[in-house]
Amino acid sequence: MAPHLGLVSVPFLPRTVGNGLLLLGSFALLLLGAEVFTNGVEWLGHRLGVSESATGSILAAVGTALPETMIPVIAILQGVATGDTSGADEVGVGAILGAPFMLATIAMFLIGVSVLYFARRRAYGPEFHFNEVSTRRDLSFFLVGYTLAFIAALIQQRSLEITIAITLVGLYVFYVYRSLKSGELIEGEALDDLHLGLFIERGWGPIPGIGDAANEYSSDPSRGLVIVQTLIALGLIIGGAQLFVTEIEFFSAEVLTIPAAVVALLLAPLATELPEKFNSIIWISQDKDTLAIGNITGAMAFQGTLPVTLGILFTSWNLTLEWGTAGFLNAFSAILAIVSAVLLYVRARTINEGNMNPLPFLIGGAFYVVFIIVLVYHVVVLNLSVVGGH
Repeated sequence: MAPHLGLVSVPFLPRTVGNGLLLLGSFALLLLGAEVFTNGVEWLGHRLGVSESATGSILAAVGTALPETMIPVIAILQGVATGDTSGADEVGVGAILGAPFMLATIAMFLIGVSVLYFARRRAYGPEFHFNEVSTRRDLSFFLVGYTLAFIAALIQQRSLEITIAITLVGLYVFYVYRSLKSGELIEGEALDDLHLGLFIERGWGPIPGIGDAANEYSSDPSRGLVIVQTLIALGLIIGGAQLFVTEIEFFSAEVLTIPAAVVALLLAPLATELPEKFNSIIWISQDKDTLAIGNITGAMAFQGTLPVTLGILFTSWNLTLEWGTAGFLNAFSAILAIVSAVLLYVRARTINEGNMNPLPFLIGGAFYVVFIIVLVYHVVVLNLSVVGGH
């Protein structure tokens, strides 16, 4: 499970009603944070001279990956500090594996659905228009890194684990270098006005010493103002994700009586992956498909290298092919993520014009449903109650 964050309650309301309102509030925070973040990170990429593909794959992906990444990091640090690694095993493995699984399945599915839903208002219609070079790059780094992490779990040899962990860190460093060297820069005229700048203009107008004209804050904002908005948005996203996880834990345990196993590998990662999903849906609606897919595949490249390194070094890294065990569910989620990424990678390799039918993205939804069926069978029929432990 995600680490216990402490249940928040609303005074003067029944507990279930109050926590229901907090759950809705967490959704609102995530939606607001995603909107503010997508706007801010586009400007940040423009101000830093970073390409559009790198903006989506690095700046947006790593920023929105913080909520789900912090859960295993906190658990592992607590385990190292206290000497009790059981908590790190329960939290770390499920959270680390759950993130790339959600990205490769349900997040990809939502991209395909968004393309179809917004088809009438999009310049590209029902086709997904993207930078095939950056997409192939992101997916290839994810596949190499995540496959190595899977091998480390199957072999369970400490020297090999350390070697693979070092390789994964180097792989992501090389990925960042490659991403920054490729792609077209985001054009300033294609950007919407900075939200924080609009807020300042409408609330106070020109601030002495910080710009002479009111519209400088929104249409031509300084780098500092862009960074402030991006950090505010990250705070909203992280706060909303953590609150969502807390309230999901409450409803799963106290109201719906869902087993802890479901929360550990399914619900908590689903909640903390919401930022990537919301950001990409917003970009799809704005015909910014390269940013949308880069936000997902860049997060996959990140989640498939750095967080799994922590899992390899500091947890049991429990993935097995033995049916009926927690390790099997962990391994099955990893296999589905890899297969989903392979299918999309192969499709991206077979086209050159940058336009793709959204069908390959929809397959991820089918994989997600298959995993839920297998998970429910393990929990209900086989009475498996712990995911991520030995």
